[in-house]
Amino acid sequence: MEQHPIPQNISSYQFRLVGDMTLKQFFQLAGGFLVGLIFYSSPLIGIIKWPFAIFSVILGAAMAFVPLEERPLEKWIFAFFKAIYSPTLFKWKKTTETPKFFLDETPTSNIPASQSQSQDAALKTYLESTRGSTGPLAKLEMAEQGFLAALTGIFAGVKTPVAKEEAPATAPTAPKKLEIPVTVPVKISPLLPTHLVVEEKPLPISLTTQIQTQHVNPVIAGEEIVSTKEAIFSIDATPPNPPTYPNVVVGQVVDEARRIIEGAIMEVRDEYGRPIRALRSNKLGHFVAVTPLDSGIYSIISEKDGYQFMPVNFEAKGDIIPPILVEGRKLVETSVQEVNQPIVN
Repeated sequence: MEQHPIPQNISSYQFRLVGDMTLKQFFQLAGGFLVGLIFYSSPLIGIIKWPFAIFSVILGAAMAFVPLEERPLEKWIFAFFKAIYSPTLFKWKKTTETPKFFLDETPTSNIPASQSQSQDAALKTYLESTRGSTGPLAKLEMAEQGFLAALTGIFAGVKTPVAKEEAPATAPTAPKKLEIPVTVPVKISPLLPTHLVVEEKPLPISLTTQIQTQHVNPVIAGEEIVSTKEAIFSIDATPPNPPTYPNVVVGQVVDEARRIIEGAIMEVRDEYGRPIRALRSNKLGHFVAVTPLDSGIYSIISEKDGYQFMPVNFEAKGDIIPPILVEGRKLVETSVQEVNQPIVN
């Protein structure tokens, strides 16, 4: 985990304009060397000018490159002279005058008393005149005053009466006579529980039919009835890498003269005629199945142009199957020439 960088004060950042030095450091260093050069060029005695020249150069380099407690040396020099020449003793003198900010402010009014009294009287008369009006504003003011009085009474803990608006008096009307409906009692007899009687009738005996089953052999569409033969196992048909797993089909395809047949297509079918594997013989006539078969009865159907093969049957029992020799018979092509003979009447 990377550490967070230490925050830096970017407001006092100074650009480095002369190599790795800021402009201020360059002037401090150059000033020290310049003062040392002046002392060196002066006609003073060597005992005097050499110490001053060396001290000026060292002071300039220290002010430029040697900070003390993360502060430049120039700040320490300024703080030193300021502390020497600033006063260190202070005398306290008691003052009898109270500061203005401790005094209470008294409101001053430039309006004469007679004028203020006349203004108050005019305001009261105006308010009395507005109270007597019966407009919508007067009703609103009365509602506001009642609400404020109730609110102040809640805070004060005293319930104040609220002024209510008197409703206009109306002539009393005779109360309407209510019609009371007459109810007649009716006697309801209780319902007696009813019992359902279920009558069970025997079903008529139906005639049982005898079902006869007949075994039907499965018929596969497109399958032709061909003659087959049992597989011939031969050591000569063993491929260079014999099988080491059970139920793996290997073998070799040859003709009747035991010559190798290359490129023959073999199709391994189960006992129901479904294709399971498809193999092809290599240049040496060998064929090898990559994955083992399930235990059962299988047949090998071979095809090759110019050859005729009979299906070979074998059984996989969970053991290593010996190499199978598939023999094909070469077809002889015969051509028939037709001779057109003229018809003689």
